[in-house]
Amino acid sequence: MKPFSAIRAFGFSVAVGQCLAATTQGVSDNIYNRLVEMATISQAAYADLCNIPATMTTVKKIYNAHTDINGWVLRDDSRQEIVIVFRGTGSDTNLQLDTNYTLAPFDTLPQCVGCSVHGGYYLGWTSVQAEVESLAQQQANKYHDYALTVTGHSLGASIAAITAAQLSAIYDHVRLYTFGEPRTGNQAYGSYMNERFQAASPETTRYFRVTHANDGIPNLPPAEQGYVHSGVEYWSVEPQSPDSMFVCTGNEIQCCEAQGGQGVNDAHVTYFGMTSGACTW
Repeated sequence: MKPFSAIRAFGFSVAVGQCLAATTQGVSDNIYNRLVEMATISQAAYADLCNIPATMTTVKKIYNAHTDINGWVLRDDSRQEIVIVFRGTGSDTNLQLDTNYTLAPFDTLPQCVGCSVHGGYYLGWTSVQAEVESLAQQQANKYHDYALTVTGHSLGASIAAITAAQLSAIYDHVRLYTFGEPRTGNQAYGSYMNERFQAASPETTRYFRVTHANDGIPNLPPAEQGYVHSGVEYWSVEPQSPDSMFVCTGNEIQCCEAQGGQGVNDAHVTYFGMTSGACTW
């Protein structure tokens, strides 16, 4: 494994010292390949799905002009899966959503008692909710046995998480893969997501929160403002391989967060060697 810089090495040693049992190294080839596949779709979403797996069929685009939320409903008949993907930040309008840190009650999901989510991303979600739910229902009615998966990077990751939470109240066994996800909601929301997506353990989780090196976006919004992370963290470091991924569970500051990254940096825009929208992989 390529050595960490001095700062990163220190951050990781502290994280392990705080909670050794919550951090394990290495994932199976199947899990790794699945994470790379979902990252490919999420990164390609920055350029109108320029380079996605050949098995994927585009069903329809999701779009709202007011919030500039962009997404797509895809279908993979070979895997019997419906995939909903959201693009990350791609405009000043999106940036205004990113920086609206006011926690908003998650009113569209009353089952999530006491839950509040990122105010900007909640505006983004409600702007496309009707369209997303209609398309999901159309596909589910037509393909009864297909799985439902939601994914996205950055802003798209948080929109994906909120979407998955909402759809999980209607459909069983929704899966969620996020990349460079900011903190999306408060403690009640985090607890709800962990329970709903069985994220107490990597053996059961349906919520894969993927981070990379010292990506700074998972450190936002600040925890001091009431935000927490949820899901099981899969932390990727160089060189990219199943053996150089760490599975991080628990609420401690560890893995990606412990590296102290700030904002949008190189580690945020590149996942598994794929840069957002570059489409050269």
